[in-house]
Amino acid sequence: MKRVFVRTGCGLDISKNDFHACFGGQDTEGNFVIRARKKFKNQPSGINAYLAWLDKQRSKLSGQGELPFQAVMETTGVYHENLLFAAYEAGLPVCLELAKKVKRYLHSIGQESKTDKLDAAGICQMSCERRCKRWEPFSPNIYSLRAALRHRKSLIKAKTRFSNQLHAMRYSRVADKEVKASVERLLKQTEKEIKKAEQRIMELYQADTCLSSRLQPIVESVKGLGLFTALTAVAETNGFAQITSRKQLASYAGYDVLENSSGNVTKKGRMSKRGNARIRAAMYMSAVCVIRFKEGPLYELFTRVRRRNPKVYKIANVAVQRKLLLLIYTLFKKGEAFDPLDSTNKCNGI
Repeated sequence: MKRVFVRTGCGLDISKNDFHACFGGQDTEGNFVIRARKKFKNQPSGINAYLAWLDKQRSKLSGQGELPFQAVMETTGVYHENLLFAAYEAGLPVCLELAKKVKRYLHSIGQESKTDKLDAAGICQMSCERRCKRWEPFSPNIYSLRAALRHRKSLIKAKTRFSNQLHAMRYSRVADKEVKASVERLLKQTEKEIKKAEQRIMELYQADTCLSSRLQPIVESVKGLGLFTALTAVAETNGFAQITSRKQLASYAGYDVLENSSGNVTKKGRMSKRGNARIRAAMYMSAVCVIRFKEGPLYELFTRVRRRNPKVYKIANVAVQRKLLLLIYTLFKKGEAFDPLDSTNKCNGI
């Protein structure tokens, strides 16, 4: 008897040079069946070949009507972006899932071995069994903004390195004049590049009315929160498009707490740090600024945690970082400004 499918999907496991594609479906009895799989180069010619191959595989099942379909891939730094945008522009329902979520799903179906081919098959099964959220860019400028913010951050690190090097030379007994002059030139050029990067960030931000209309009220109402910090949180999460809860956001940024207790053995929980380090770095300085103002519900949170942990300042600072990130998320999703006079602050997520 001919197998009848009710859903189809495609799983994609992507690396720097190539990616594995697996096309399959779920039949009327709920069984997952792999229909085809192939490896492609992760470059324009390979992506075009994949789109043609996928269209051919889907057309083979055209006799069964218009079947629900979705292509699923996991986040892989930047290696997935060319394929992601190409599939989106081709009109395919493409879904981008967090790597941690995909890993947990693969474990749930008993897939312990790890190869590119196996991962593609597991993600394909996920695309057939789970209804994932369809991906789309928050705004046309969001990825350009992310690139500019990351570039600025790397330039600031370089500036700090050159400043420290120059400081050591000034106080050193033996310092080569040519090397010192070279470092001074590099420092001045880096400062110029930082200004250019900041100008570019502001141009992208002001040109994006959708983003600026949501973010400006937040920055103006949360004392101590800088624009670049808020932009980093938004740009690194594609406008929180794939984030569905505050708990998921905390995990994505590495602010989730790992506990290891069993029976009579109780161990102190710790922050996982298994997440986006760029977000945590941006939140750190904003948390310091919020604490220095010594007012508002965020500072009250700091003092409460500090009383419980008087010897460790960092614990209270991290608590403010986490709460500040969740506050940005809540206000951004609601399109509201922060109300510091709200005694409960439930509407603001505090």
